[in-house]
Amino acid sequence: MTGTESALVSAGWLHRRLDSTIVLDASVERSVDDNGQTVFAPGGEVFRTAHIPGARFADLFAVFSDPAAAVPFTRPTVAQMASAAQQLGITPSDEIVVYDQLSGAYAARVWLVLRSFGFDRARVLDGGFAQWVDQGYPVADGDASGETTEPRIEVHLRDLTGRAFIDLDEVRAVAVAEQSSTTLVCALRTPDYTGESGGARPGHIPGSVSVPYPDLLNDDGTFSTERTRKALQASGIDAGSEVILYCGGGINAAGAALAFDEAGYPLPRVYDGSMSEWRAHPELPLVTGPHPR
Repeated sequence: MTGTESALVSAGWLHRRLDSTIVLDASVERSVDDNGQTVFAPGGEVFRTAHIPGARFADLFAVFSDPAAAVPFTRPTVAQMASAAQQLGITPSDEIVVYDQLSGAYAARVWLVLRSFGFDRARVLDGGFAQWVDQGYPVADGDASGETTEPRIEVHLRDLTGRAFIDLDEVRAVAVAEQSSTTLVCALRTPDYTGESGGARPGHIPGSVSVPYPDLLNDDGTFSTERTRKALQASGIDAGSEVILYCGGGINAAGAALAFDEAGYPLPRVYDGSMSEWRAHPELPLVTGPHPR
């Protein structure tokens, strides 16, 4: 866990403190296109349909990412994050809880972005919206009531990129090194890691091991310390290892980073561009098949 405090809160904890906590809904919309492929879009309509009362919508596509970047979900610039904080009415001193309505990885991504800008009191609702609903807590709909279209506060941020994110050059140096003290970990599902799922340039970054993000969760979608530790031990990752996580677009990797942290491991850094960026460089190698044990 980061510091001595868990980065997760329960639905009961949030319900008791709802009046004094800023809640961010990081939901996205998931659908299937005409080719049978799963596609994701901004979750504004998901939010308007149902959300935790008082929550503010955290748009992962246009606000908590740089919409002008070449790679989707690229971490926003300092200026973009300051603007987002003003629009949402949040400061680094606020108690913030983020959730989503899918796997928790989207909330974890917003959490990690916030942490990388000095929002050290940001945390994630364990089990997300599903846990909130399952425990019978109230649900609201419509637009958020607490947001404003005018900046309300001046926000000064720290740029702590290096403690949470890593770039292509650093990942490439680890991947091509004959020996490295850093472990590259792929948080994608096993068929994506091995290349069995197909697609353009399938496979994984050379030298990386497979620790799928879904394997780190309990059956109810909450984070599992036991399953996380078991998965890391099976992959030969000890508590002192320096880890770089990646996935398809930096989302599942953020969820895995939170799981590692909660299990007592050092917070890994996330390769921000992940496979979206790596695959876009044809000169960069990819490996298919399982990792040799």
